[in-house]
Amino acid sequence: MADDLTNKDLLAYYEYLSSVLYDHKNANIDLDDLSDAEHRFFGEALMQFGNMAIETREFANSISRGELDCPPPSRGNELAAPLKSLHATLKHLTWQAKQISGGDYEQHVDFMGEFSDAFNEMVEQLASRRREMEDEAERNQAHLEELARANSIFEVITSNMEEWIVMLDRHTSQRLFTNHDAKNILASDLLDEQLYGILKEYINSLSKDDEPKREEFTLISDACLQHFEVTLYPIKWMDHDAVACVLLDVTETKEEYNRLEDAAYKDNMTGIYNRLYGMKLLEEYTVNHTPFVLVFIDMDMLKYVNDVFGHAEGDEYIKSVAEILREFSNHAEICRLGGDEFMVLIKESDLGEGDLDETFEALRRKLARTNIIDESGKPLYYRSISFGIMKISESNELSTSDILAMADEKMYEYKKAHKQERRV
Repeated sequence: MADDLTNKDLLAYYEYLSSVLYDHKNANIDLDDLSDAEHRFFGEALMQFGNMAIETREFANSISRGELDCPPPSRGNELAAPLKSLHATLKHLTWQAKQISGGDYEQHVDFMGEFSDAFNEMVEQLASRRREMEDEAERNQAHLEELARANSIFEVITSNMEEWIVMLDRHTSQRLFTNHDAKNILASDLLDEQLYGILKEYINSLSKDDEPKREEFTLISDACLQHFEVTLYPIKWMDHDAVACVLLDVTETKEEYNRLEDAAYKDNMTGIYNRLYGMKLLEEYTVNHTPFVLVFIDMDMLKYVNDVFGHAEGDEYIKSVAEILREFSNHAEICRLGGDEFMVLIKESDLGEGDLDETFEALRRKLARTNIIDESGKPLYYRSISFGIMKISESNELSTSDILAMADEKMYEYKKAHKQERRV
């Protein structure tokens, strides 16, 4: 009974942490439902930590969107302390940038290392250029020369930026300006052709409200993929209606994200998706009213194999089931829910011809042919699976737990019906 209570408590903690990550508005632990005072004390502390994590993430999201007027987290939230410091720094830098844009070139930064040097040098250059512009305006036609000088300032600033800057005419796609880094990297004709083709499409899709637009795309070079973020800014450039395309190479970030996501969603033993991914995908299908088929699969006699032949053999049995299920379809999502349970999800649009029951019967028979044979030629045990199939339409109103429960019930009906076939 104590183990049951412990498992129940652990499940409550797991579901709460999952909600913190994926559905924080509904993240909660029913403390009264925990087994004892110690678990209730731990549950309360866990919720305090979770609330701080949720608050910190929302604060970080606001900062990442540039919403610097967002309220800071509560004073007791120590997780958010570095973000609060960053928030204050960004607000101060924003204020300084506004002062500079208003002509106050006395602004300096002295607390951010190399950035301070670059920022202060830029301010000094801006101050110097402004003086030059004013002198030039006195000697020449004020409006035209001032515009030309402003554009030259832009070129000076962007020539030292890590981002690629590509300026195109909005109407003709004529190339007006490319900064130093972009020129060097786009020396390849293949990259040049790919990039300008993509940028032209984005420019053609810009709205007429002159709002900046952010996109992501991939370039292919020498069988390698480079991932980019690009922000398009409609501006006036000399006599042109232009678009400044600011590109940032995010390949390393993208690859690291994919690696972490893969590690989080894969079952270590079998290499197929794990319960976390399977339940996430099932929730998506259900919420979006996607027509799909769920096949709930239970291995027969895994406990017997573990008890008699050892867990190493039990692991081989589990791997053999995963390998068989992989053969079902390239479009299906195969997940190990844990222990001896698997789930297969197939969108209705990806279902091929043929009867699903017969298909899984065939997989079951194929699995049996992987039995381990002893010296006399007889199987040490029989490998087998039981399964239940649920077809879900777009009008479905069942919850994910209801769908799993009904599929599990069908699986047990199948298991009972084929009980005599399973021999040891």
